[in-house]
Amino acid sequence: MADPLLLGIDVGTGSAKGVLVDVHGRFCATAASSYTYERPAPTHAEQSADDWWRAVCQVVRTLLAQNPDAHERIACVGVSGQGVAAVPIGHNGKPLRKAILWLDTRCEEEARALAETHGKELTAISGKIPAAYNFEPKLLWLRKHEPRVWEQTWKMLTTTAYISFRLTDRAVMNYSDAGITLSWNLKQNCWSEEAMAYIELPRDLFSDVAPCHQVIGTVTAQASQECGLAEGTPVIAGGEDTSSSGLAMGVVSGNEVQLSMGMATTINVPFPYPVWDSRLLAFPHVLEGTTLLGGSMVAGGLALDWLARTLAGSTDSNASARGEWIQREADEIKDVPAGANGLIFAPYLAGELQPINDGMARGVLLGITASTTPAEIFRAVMEGTAFAIHHNLHYAKEVGANPVRIVAVGGPTRNDLWCQIIADAAGMPLDAMEEHGGAALGDAILAGMGAGLLNDPLEMQRAHARTRKRFSPDWRNHEVYQSLFGVYREIYPRLSDLFPKLAGPIHEEKGANEDVHL
Repeated sequence: MADPLLLGIDVGTGSAKGVLVDVHGRFCATAASSYTYERPAPTHAEQSADDWWRAVCQVVRTLLAQNPDAHERIACVGVSGQGVAAVPIGHNGKPLRKAILWLDTRCEEEARALAETHGKELTAISGKIPAAYNFEPKLLWLRKHEPRVWEQTWKMLTTTAYISFRLTDRAVMNYSDAGITLSWNLKQNCWSEEAMAYIELPRDLFSDVAPCHQVIGTVTAQASQECGLAEGTPVIAGGEDTSSSGLAMGVVSGNEVQLSMGMATTINVPFPYPVWDSRLLAFPHVLEGTTLLGGSMVAGGLALDWLARTLAGSTDSNASARGEWIQREADEIKDVPAGANGLIFAPYLAGELQPINDGMARGVLLGITASTTPAEIFRAVMEGTAFAIHHNLHYAKEVGANPVRIVAVGGPTRNDLWCQIIADAAGMPLDAMEEHGGAALGDAILAGMGAGLLNDPLEMQRAHARTRKRFSPDWRNHEVYQSLFGVYREIYPRLSDLFPKLAGPIHEEKGANEDVHL
């Protein structure tokens, strides 16, 4: 009899990805389906939840087509998704509007007001300060600006919870997803009605919660018809994509740093107990009893993508063409010394999340002179993203983190120079990993746990752990970066009061119809 199969699906900002593996960790198939997000206004970022579902259905049908016998062999399904995207659904289970994404900063005013009135109380409960990226400020914005949507809302779901709802007809949020919100009690690992009272949000708006590996329902007849999975297939609660990716990377102890680089960047250190620093993001790992502490930054690959569009003087929407330009230019800057001859870049290209938590922040190039070259700008942009990573790691160390290496995944980590710069700035080795299945593999591992097919959650992960290359820090460069890091840290506090004054001109210049394609 053929071995059971496990299906993992990750619904990210730019695409849905799926992996089909057997219980021994052997990959049977992978598939992906892309979509875009929209910017109807400069501070807005929205996505259709129906686009997520269509992409998931396409991914599943592609996987099943590659494995004709998989229909009956899939023992369990796990889903993860981009964190704190807010999807209001009505009593009929249909979305009432497009999802407001994590990188949307329209609710900066609501976040600031919440921080001023109950910031200390909410930090004591959730471990986080109110910021525009988070769930509740988005809900407050909806209540104020779209009262009709608000009145019709039955539940407010995240990306993962919405896809799980489409599969099972059950509105359940997993611990990892829920743990990012301001309404989550990080110590007690449950919703906090006290926090909801401070925010003035009704408890009924929040769904039930479950451990990430717990089965929450089975595939309905309707979902089976739409996506092709067998009716009755168990579905677990799943995870937030960062923590699912951490499981797939094998980063489960405080000796390691999890670095994921795509268009955005996330960095996290696991702790075996609840811990937080209000400047950072603390939330539950998909593995119970472990807390992730770190930060998300809006610019990773986005920074070089912006640079390619700017310096190349091209509005070409072809991402691969920009990627080729980046690779060519990277070869030209090897002779530019560490520190880019005194040029520093603050990568706040769409506001910034951790550790400054300011949706109004703007990018800065500090130190431009008449002799500044494109190659120096290019290196400064790479170094600025490395400083942003180090900035979060700096605060994690202040509360007890003591990691010895960085485990890195994502497209930008295929750039050797960038990896070396990050290792030099952080002062620790960086292991760039081969493609490992990403968060979708983490979801498959969780599904195996939920189905009772895996005793050791890292057993399957080890089958795919392959280091592409190790980058050991150059200590001379590290000294240079340590000196410049002090300057980097001063940029935001010295300019923060000026950034809001730029909001008016930015809105007038860019208008209200800007689309971004990942």
